[in-house]
Amino acid sequence: MTPLNKYALAAHIFTLSNALAGIIGIIIAVNYPETLPFVPLQLIILGAIFDFLDGFMAKRAPTTSTFGVYADSVSDVLTFAILPGIMILQTNVIGTNEQGIFGLTPLFIAGFYTISGWIRLIRFATNPTSIYYEGLPSPAAALLIGTSATLATLQDAAWLFAEDGLILSLLTIMTGFLMIEIVHYPSPKRGQLSDTTLIIFAGLVVISYVFFPNILTLSMILFISLLYTIFGSIYLYSTKKSE
Repeated sequence: MTPLNKYALAAHIFTLSNALAGIIGIIIAVNYPETLPFVPLQLIILGAIFDFLDGFMAKRAPTTSTFGVYADSVSDVLTFAILPGIMILQTNVIGTNEQGIFGLTPLFIAGFYTISGWIRLIRFATNPTSIYYEGLPSPAAALLIGTSATLATLQDAAWLFAEDGLILSLLTIMTGFLMIEIVHYPSPKRGQLSDTTLIIFAGLVVISYVFFPNILTLSMILFISLLYTIFGSIYLYSTKKSE
């Protein structure tokens, strides 16, 4: 095996690791949401790290693998689309006592997020962008919704979300729309110093949650995710004008 082929092998390993993170996160979110409340988000973060390393290695491989492209998309759907949707359902914050079709409101909201993430990932796989993202990136969306869902399950953070689930419901729907809308978001591929600085800071905060899962790190991730989701396009536009 040549040195270049080792990059392709590493890319496949990281893709598999991302998929495993998503699958294990789904199993835990379904079966152990109360005993392991912090773990699903930790696995989303690990999946995002593996996804980044997968892309980093794939770009250094000698050829582009069709199998790798599809495998990466499936892994991302598991970790960044399906897992956060299940976490939303398991909060019991988005709920209703209505009978009939209105009792399915939580399923519709979580399903809308998951389908939006799926559409976003298909669009990126078939038409990848270069120096900016078209639509909110699915890992950023998963961080926002995963963090919100985790906080919603903690008694000490209950004040963040109304008992009727309105805030979490609106946040989930907004995030879904932003993934499928043609709204431009900054990408690290631009190579700007300000982008790199912000990404390193955000990355350190997010990774710190893997080792120190608590309300403080959760709140910091929520704050950063909201800033990027709401003001990311404004930041991109303002920095493009200054170039």
